[in-house]
Amino acid sequence: MKVLIIQSRSNSNLVSGEDVVINNDIEFLEKAGIQVFYKQIKIPVSGWGSIIKKICGVIWSPYNYKIVKSAIHTHKPDIVHFHTVVPYLSFSAIAASYIMGSPIVQTLHNGRWLCLEGGYFRNNTFCDDCVGTYGWLGVKRGCGHGQLISFFLFLNNFIVRKFGFLFKFVSCFIAVSEFTREQHIRSSFPEKKIIVRNNGFNVSSEPDLDKSWIRRDGVVYAGRLSVAKGSRVLEYLIKNLDCKISIIGNGPELNSLKQMCIDNKFDHVNFFGRLDNNEALNIIKKAVVTVVPSQCGDSYPTIALESLSVGTPIVSSNLGGLPDLINSSLGGKLVDYENDNAFLKAVEYFLDDKEIAKKIGNNGLKYIKENVNSLKQNKELIKIYNDVINNHRFKK
Repeated sequence: MKVLIIQSRSNSNLVSGEDVVINNDIEFLEKAGIQVFYKQIKIPVSGWGSIIKKICGVIWSPYNYKIVKSAIHTHKPDIVHFHTVVPYLSFSAIAASYIMGSPIVQTLHNGRWLCLEGGYFRNNTFCDDCVGTYGWLGVKRGCGHGQLISFFLFLNNFIVRKFGFLFKFVSCFIAVSEFTREQHIRSSFPEKKIIVRNNGFNVSSEPDLDKSWIRRDGVVYAGRLSVAKGSRVLEYLIKNLDCKISIIGNGPELNSLKQMCIDNKFDHVNFFGRLDNNEALNIIKKAVVTVVPSQCGDSYPTIALESLSVGTPIVSSNLGGLPDLINSSLGGKLVDYENDNAFLKAVEYFLDDKEIAKKIGNNGLKYIKENVNSLKQNKELIKIYNDVINNHRFKK
């Protein structure tokens, strides 16, 4: 089997959760003897080239159409797997694959087809007002990209969804969580074409939980430091906890959080910046609890999987795909995303009783090993590929 994987991303060097998922998939597929061709189409982040490509990408990108068509002609894949298409890869890339006769699957990592902002976030809080519509309300509000680009996003969504082109061209949509699947079904995506496949995650080594819990201390946050990811909650915890707090990651709120710590002479907070996966896991497995205070509709945050994979329980907001994971794994506590004090109380619950934290962390680790391991999830991916390819041949 030959698979062409296509992803669009900015020229930024930041590694996203989607990047991690794609790299894991490629590694497994190649080990399984599948020939993988990976095409990354980059969008400039600044300058006139960026503006022109973004506008064309939203409407119809002759550039991306040509790139995808050429890649299919060169590699002759049995199937094309798209990741995030909206906003800048555009439907033109999917159309190119369809015209070339290639069966298509797309992974739904987020709400880009449904929400003009993409992450169910507006005015510093969760919002899914446009789910079930084509997004005209988002145009009036100027969500995500300003009214001009938002209008073209709406127009594109209306045409390809209202007239069924998207659902005709794509054979299977892979939702990364039940939340993602339900949001798309609410927006008229055909239920029979959406399959839930959680992002796989490997437990690299069996953590010795009995020994590690003796030395565990404090709270850890890992991820982008932004309002959407819960910087408000993080600030509240810093001000009201006197234990060690480890913060991994960069983002627009990093400097303000650092300055707050300087102004208040907080010496219990350590900022580590960006770390590679192994370095981050080494810090997470030394903490009592991980906090995931997202204020947006994260579909299936990688940090939650990473934390559970080393037996560290989670305190998370009750948004997006997080309730799916926490309720299924029994690996943490869910908190009302708007209630900062509830986050504080939930974190203190684990800090005050390490035996409970250890037990719940063990629940999460067991769940990851049995249900979200990469081997199981990637076998499901190969099955999806085979089913789509066989159905495509039958239709021919």
